[in-house]
Amino acid sequence: MNHHHNTQTIKRRRFLKDAAFIGTTALAGTTLLRSLTHATDDSQSTTQSTTESPIDLAIIETTNNYDGTIAAVERLGGIKKFVQRGSRVGLLVNSRFDKQGTYVKPEIALAVIAMCHNAGAKEIVSLEDVSSSYWRKATLTKELREYTETLVSPSRGETTLAIKDGKSLKEAEIARDLLECDVYINLPIIKDHVGTQFTGAMKNVMGATSGSTNRYFHHGSGASGYYDDVEFLSRCIAEVNLLRKPTLCIADVTEVVITNGPFGPGRIARPRKIIAGADMVAVDAYGSTLLNLNPTDVLTIRYGAELGLGRTDIENLSVHTSKI
Repeated sequence: MNHHHNTQTIKRRRFLKDAAFIGTTALAGTTLLRSLTHATDDSQSTTQSTTESPIDLAIIETTNNYDGTIAAVERLGGIKKFVQRGSRVGLLVNSRFDKQGTYVKPEIALAVIAMCHNAGAKEIVSLEDVSSSYWRKATLTKELREYTETLVSPSRGETTLAIKDGKSLKEAEIARDLLECDVYINLPIIKDHVGTQFTGAMKNVMGATSGSTNRYFHHGSGASGYYDDVEFLSRCIAEVNLLRKPTLCIADVTEVVITNGPFGPGRIARPRKIIAGADMVAVDAYGSTLLNLNPTDVLTIRYGAELGLGRTDIENLSVHTSKI
């Protein structure tokens, strides 16, 4: 056991030694993006995101999901604003579905992993184990393949915690790694959901809660069918997020199902947008508008705002939008 651990440690050290160079290569587009933004955006531009009033939400429209993800985080002030050197990062990627428009594009996740390494993260834990077939959906350079190989599986089991302000949900069993990591990054896909109408950052946390907790979400009110009590389910989804807010959310709204979600197959919309922000409710609220929904009509979003988890009044937030 120790031998395996030591091998992993040495491998990771050797990899991190090279990460300065690899990370710089991976992020080389950023400077170019900055100059492009200055050239093409109107005066709001990038300088505001780092020097003047902070940006609450960054929305990048792009056909390059890797560079677009980096650009979105840059607009928020850069990854080092969220990830400190030596920190342990928990990454929750919605990767479990296979149909078109149902999973986060792997290039988005890879960009986040590359940025975390570049910021000097000590370890990145994949909070819901991501299969190797998911990464094969992307074109992997040798460096990017090594990034995926350094991801750590959740190792600390699950723990049951009381939810002090829970109305529907009094306790939940959740991955201990999600609670104990220094930085928690939530990577949802914004899409249709046949039960809750909408799924995004708040619902993504069900990827890190136990099967029994998830069953309670669906049946805890006495409902027999999976979606017989959407109000109870939506409240449970909002309340479980009281256990820990994400440090950063990066939502995929590039190519998404707008019918027959979350599994698909369904009708596809292509907003080609990536949303980044620290406020999961605001990320979901903005994302819902891209599916032609009113945020306050979506129960998970409404309950999240009521619980103080974030804001739905996106018109009062500082929102940066640009196209790259």
